[in-house]
Amino acid sequence: MDSKMLGMKIVTTRTAMAFLGCCAFAWVAPLCHGQEPTDSPESLAPLQALEQPKAQPIKRSVSANLIRVKDITRLSSDRTNTLEGRGLVTGLGTGGSNSEDTAQALRNYYKRWGLNVQEVAEGGVALVNISVDVPANCEEGESLIGTVSVLDEATSLFGGTLQSALLYPIGSEDAYAVASGQLVVGGFSAKGDGANITKNHPTKAKVTVQIERRLQNESPFSGKTFDLLLLNDDRGTAVAIEEAINAVFPKAAQGLHGGVVQVCYPPEFENNKLKFVNQIEQLKVTTDSQAIVIVNESTGAIVIGENVKLSTFAFGYEDLVVTVRENPDVYLPLPFTKVKDPVVTPNTVINVTESGGNYALMEEQPTIRDLATLLNQLGVPPRDLIPILIQARDIKALQAQLIIE
Repeated sequence: MDSKMLGMKIVTTRTAMAFLGCCAFAWVAPLCHGQEPTDSPESLAPLQALEQPKAQPIKRSVSANLIRVKDITRLSSDRTNTLEGRGLVTGLGTGGSNSEDTAQALRNYYKRWGLNVQEVAEGGVALVNISVDVPANCEEGESLIGTVSVLDEATSLFGGTLQSALLYPIGSEDAYAVASGQLVVGGFSAKGDGANITKNHPTKAKVTVQIERRLQNESPFSGKTFDLLLLNDDRGTAVAIEEAINAVFPKAAQGLHGGVVQVCYPPEFENNKLKFVNQIEQLKVTTDSQAIVIVNESTGAIVIGENVKLSTFAFGYEDLVVTVRENPDVYLPLPFTKVKDPVVTPNTVINVTESGGNYALMEEQPTIRDLATLLNQLGVPPRDLIPILIQARDIKALQAQLIIE
């Protein structure tokens, strides 16, 4: 009996030691692997409060809204110049003109080559206007693409060749370019006795223009300062550009108004002004814009700017549809009567469908996304929304400029 009790005590002791060993392993093993011991939330709450850092607010990156200065401005000297001239297109066949002005232009063309021709064949030629936009810093010998358009009653320039024509700046008597060569027409026309077909504009074409003299634009590197012209005038954007430049080159920029930022060349860039201008154009800023809503009553199109806000207001609208349908009644004459022609009496059916009593609450919308979502939920057609926006402006609920085209 004593031996049995002793054996049971030994088993009990071993079992208890094994249990204590398992508990100790379960506590120590996570610590060896850099983990916290598993225990009840109540017992570990003070420890977790000491070890876990406080949650930090998430900082959202605004780099997606940053735009290069080069993409929203241009140098005051980077402007295009328009050259225009008159010319004669030959080889048109039946698509040419028979006007007296065109015939006189053909006579003048003959005189240029020493030919005195008074009787010229009618048709086959057209009097045209040539124009081309010359970008800034365009040098002599460069080729551009000009536009040719008919000035007389010629119906097509397809297959025509432009004879050499001089192009002039507006208000100048000095030629700066020459246009000539085969025309590239993006359309065609064909006509028969019973039908005709026209695609695009056969009376307009493209032609090669050769620059013969450099247009003297003001160089941005000639003075001590240059002006950055904003593509979209905005005072906030001008201030952002001024601050971005001054952050890199102190006291180098000054905003004159919402459309111009004047920049001074630093002394270290006196001999390399092009590099300085390039560094300025690579700076990135956050643009700003005025809250604008544009509506087109003829097409029903509505364009809403990014910063448009709405104050809370309620409105009611109704749909009124008027349908007019003509169903004339035709009575045939009875046999053996003097009436020979059928009698037609008008029968006009007018249907009016009116649905009213729809009131909606236009709540304050902080973003353009929320505003678009609300408008889609209301299901108001664009044409019905236009008078609502006008009335919202009148009661000062539309926090934006409303432009009606």
